[in-house]
Amino acid sequence: MVRIANALGLVILSVALLILSLISYVSLRKDSFLSSSKYDMGGPRIMFHAGFRSQFAMNFLDPSFIPLTNALNEELQGKPSKWKFNRTAFYLQRKEIFHFIDIANNFSLTKNGVRVGQLMHFDYSSNKYVFSISNNFKSLLPDMSPIYNKHYNVCAVVGNSGILTGSRCGNEIDQADFVFRCNFAPTEVYYKDVGRKTNMTTFNPSILERYYNNLLTIQDRNNFFLNVKKLEGAILWIPAFFLHTSATVTRTLVDFFVEHKGQLKIELAWPGNIMQDVNKYWKTKNLSPKRLSTGILMYTLASAMCEEIHLYGFWPFGWDPNTGKDLPYHYYDKKGTKFTTKWQETHQLPSEFRLLYKMHGEGVTKLSLSHCA
Repeated sequence: MVRIANALGLVILSVALLILSLISYVSLRKDSFLSSSKYDMGGPRIMFHAGFRSQFAMNFLDPSFIPLTNALNEELQGKPSKWKFNRTAFYLQRKEIFHFIDIANNFSLTKNGVRVGQLMHFDYSSNKYVFSISNNFKSLLPDMSPIYNKHYNVCAVVGNSGILTGSRCGNEIDQADFVFRCNFAPTEVYYKDVGRKTNMTTFNPSILERYYNNLLTIQDRNNFFLNVKKLEGAILWIPAFFLHTSATVTRTLVDFFVEHKGQLKIELAWPGNIMQDVNKYWKTKNLSPKRLSTGILMYTLASAMCEEIHLYGFWPFGWDPNTGKDLPYHYYDKKGTKFTTKWQETHQLPSEFRLLYKMHGEGVTKLSLSHCA
């Protein structure tokens, strides 16, 4: 028995040493590669920090991580060059998108486009779930699409990734002619990194439950009112018909905005069933998750309004390629919040990122990952 125990211990020790050797080998190979390469996104060049190597050693078995790493590896082998806008390629993509969806006219339902009692289905739910258009709901709809005949030169689409933490990109973002934001993300405390300017933000109805207790108390209602009031002049884009689980919250939202009509100087936009057409376009780019991310949806909408699009906060990993430090999922997550991958059940963020990175390389859109000057 003693000999068997000794032999078993020797086997376990050998396996452990083998694993450590493999990790060291991978780290050394990555070290050699990274020490001779730079990653240029058209702004300040960023060197992949030593923390990247240890993070790679921890995650190199993650199937969603490997393809991205390989793509970056191939890209970094070439000579870094400043980003240059390819207007022809961008216009071609816009034409392809317009083939699938008329964005200006599908940006929001309008008063003349619906009738009271009309039943709306949900993009990502069974047809058995419906939402009946009420008088109150119809009264909140715009007379015409808020983006009809609206055109801007340079637009910034700001995602909520933790990579914006410490980026100092706020001033650069605010210089854009039109700024898209996602899911009512806060800016005040984080303005140095994410900017203050907001021309449009999405508002998933679930935010009302998650952050405002479904407006059950006076304090919740006051907090929500004050935060919406800060968006004066902006478009609040509310995708009420994506999931049937939003139906009850949507009614609460409708009641709130009817009650405060005239007090809030914002434009409300309520898109109808647009996701089927949006999904069809991105499927032609081999992107077909259960649900596209809000960020790539905003890029799709921006393509109809903007002559050039710059992306910030699009990075679906829990480490910063500039510093190697751990990152939260959102830039506004509480300090110490750990990065999670729960979104993998619904989205395919690494795949989306690879596609956006490819578009960056082709000059279609500028993807900013570096810290801003």
